[in-house]
Amino acid sequence: MQLRGTSFLACCVLILGLPVKSTAQESPRFRGELGYLYAFHEDLGITKKDWLLVPGTWSDPANYNGQSQYAFTFRDTSWYYTFNHHLPFINTRYRLSTNSTNSFEIAFLQSITINSWRQLSFMWGAEFIYRPVDWMQLALQGGFISGYHAVTDLQNPTLLPIEGEEGGVLLGANATADLILSERWKVRLSYNPLVTGLGLAYDITKDP
Repeated sequence: MQLRGTSFLACCVLILGLPVKSTAQESPRFRGELGYLYAFHEDLGITKKDWLLVPGTWSDPANYNGQSQYAFTFRDTSWYYTFNHHLPFINTRYRLSTNSTNSFEIAFLQSITINSWRQLSFMWGAEFIYRPVDWMQLALQGGFISGYHAVTDLQNPTLLPIEGEEGGVLLGANATADLILSERWKVRLSYNPLVTGLGLAYDITKDP
């Protein structure tokens, strides 16, 4: 998957025509950050429904009319899952290239977070960063994210399940806008087809 992501990055650079240069002498090439987002969901949760077999209700099918193979009682059951609004995260970035003014950057991104289902999610992919002014940073992330089982219950056509019938691994995109408060602190607005988040990010790799 990393090789596929690298090829995708190279194609995007050629298409966009960004004037890139080697960043071997630049520091830090590797960056890490801690953060927290408060999530705003369109709905408070989702409801799943299924017919569940009731234990201890088996009967001999011969006692019923017709050709029955099964003689259990099933219960129409539903579960309501509320969304988690508190999303702490850890991000790491490895810069692949930047332009001469350092306003555009392409990086390999990896992220760990507690997701909307209160599960541990891992994301890896490409990030395209644009800095129009010193106090603002805009970015677009695209790649694979794990841990979103049953996400297809939301019937969102913009997400592509990669592994598992219920979308255990998804292919999708995310956009962020950062208001840079200092060398280390940023206010972050994050958006993707599942959730909008607002919070803080702290750079742990900046020189003291």
